[in-house]
Amino acid sequence: MLHGEVDVVGRTLMVLALISLVACDAGMSVRQINSFVESENAGVTAIPKLSVDVKTAHQLIGERWYSPQIMGTNSSDIPVRITSVELVAGGASFQNRPRVAKDYPVTLPANSAAPLNVDFRFSNGLDVDKVFRKPAELRIHYSSEQGAGLAHITLARGHPNAK
Repeated sequence: MLHGEVDVVGRTLMVLALISLVACDAGMSVRQINSFVESENAGVTAIPKLSVDVKTAHQLIGERWYSPQIMGTNSSDIPVRITSVELVAGGASFQNRPRVAKDYPVTLPANSAAPLNVDFRFSNGLDVDKVFRKPAELRIHYSSEQGAGLAHITLARGHPNAK
């Protein structure tokens, strides 16, 4: 190979590398870091055993939506009815806009689990990067024969490759 040909190949590879970097948004993950369940009725001594697992979501910075996979598990001997889900971040509250409106309320029979359909859309210049700059809270509103309650799930951003 001649010196000129090596130079052309080197420049071509450099241009291709730069194009691949420019074409990709940086990524991030949003993951669950803790959760707790409380009853809104101070007289209730036995809170339903409701757990919520939010799967880590991998998103591109700039995306204006957040739709994680969520599994609700009722380990109680009584049914639990999930009435709504909201996301609270940076002083703002985002309402769940499930893809199918009839998905709520969700009734979890005793000792059962079911996926929860959630879809949050951001507007006014907000994207996942801005919404999750600080930890956010997913609030799952529920009711049972023991009264109403709230499950709090803290979500935080992480490295794009987090599991």
